[in-house]
This record gives sequence, C-alpha cells and structure tokens, in this order.
Amino acid sequence: MKRFLSLILIAVAMTSCQEDVKFNDPGFQGLKDDVYWRANDTRAYLSAAGRLTIEALTEYEQLTLNTTNANLGTYVLGTTNTNNAAHYTSSLDGVDLEYATIAVPGPVSTFTLVSGGTGYTSGSSIPTTGGTGSGLSVNVTANSSGVVTGLTLASRGNAYTAGDLITVSGGNVNCTFRVFNVQNSNGEIVITEYDNVNMTISGKFKFNAANVNNNPFGGPILNFQYGEFYKIPIYPSL
Repeated sequence: MKRFLSLILIAVAMTSCQEDVKFNDPGFQGLKDDVYWRANDTRAYLSAAGRLTIEALTEYEQLTLNTTNANLGTYVLGTTNTNNAAHYTSSLDGVDLEYATIAVPGPVSTFTLVSGGTGYTSGSSIPTTGGTGSGLSVNVTANSSGVVTGLTLASRGNAYTAGDLITVSGGNVNCTFRVFNVQNSNGEIVITEYDNVNMTISGKFKFNAANVNNNPFGGPILNFQYGEFYKIPIYPSL
C-alpha cells in the first residue's frame, strides 16, 4: 500500500512538473534522486563545430548537458563518445560533489552486436569472455545457419566498462558484441525542437551519473528522471 501511494505521489508530482515546464519559457526541471529539481537560470551554447552545451544552475548547483550537435534525435550517455555527456556539481556547506556520465566499471546496461559468428545454437544464460569485468551471460537466438541474430542479457555481470569487446562462448567462439554503457553511467538526451530562427532548444533527458571522486559525502550514483528543457535560449559559443 505504501509503495502504491508513493507511485501516485510521484505521478502527481510529474504531472505538475510537466505543466510547469509548459508555462515557463524558458524552463528546465526534473526529478533528482526522486526529488523535484528546477533550475533558476538556464542557457545553451553552440560551438563553432556545432556541439551543443546546456547549462542549468541553482544557487549551489550546476547541471551541464552536452551533445555532438543540435539536431533532433536521441543522444546516448555513458558511452565512449564523450561529446554526449551529463555533468553535475554542487557546493554546499563546504562539501563539493561532482558527478558525470564517465566511463566507469559496472554492470552492463546496453550493448551492440558486432559479429553474429558461426556455429551457434539458440540457448539461455550462455557465458562470455573478454572485457574488464566478469559474470556477464546472455541469451542467444541463432538462425538455421548458426549465425547469432539476437542477444539479450541474462546476467549483467560487474566491473565492465563502455567499449569492452565481449565474446560469446559456444559455436566457433566468434560471436562478439561491444558494451555500450553500464548501469551506473548511462542515460539519454532527446532534442525535440531546435528553433534556428528564435535560437532556442527544447527536449528531454534522464541519466545515471557516477561520483567522480568517490566522495564519501555523496552517494555512488546521481539519478535524474523525467528531465525536460523548454525553449532554452542559445547564445554564441563559449
């Protein structure tokens, strides 16, 4: 019953958030570790190379979102592409905290198939080798020719990092996939509107960011959910 009530309260809060962002021009907000968070000041910049930076500030905090460009679409965080990233800092009562979607070890979140290999049959909880971690296993779907056509995670393992190349056991040991990001450093920025006449940007975001310096005064992971930015003004390059 308590869990059900909590879900109702979060849903009500987010309905309020979404309505707020529509009536605030510009607006930047979300849930930070399940607590409503809203920026006091927000602005965006486009570099000469076209890279987008959005800065959102409160009195003691700064959240920065970076994407490779301002094109409409989804930009995945926590990968080896560091041009797509989220970075958060706070300084309060003498405690400085820093979180970022950097390459850190952890359980696998998402991956991409590199090679389907040969000689495989469909199966569950197939072990893997390679990479920086251990304990990763997958469910395999193979076609009649023995080529792997689909993989899902059976066990996420631990201590893997973005970019790890993993080999699936069995077959001719030549089916490989690459770790895209891990659970404690991932997320996405979605650009839904780029107004190049009035020079504003709108979209959504969510992410898990790792404690950069393992500061004991902060938790290991910072979580943002239901993030939205609306008609943020774009200024000349930093």
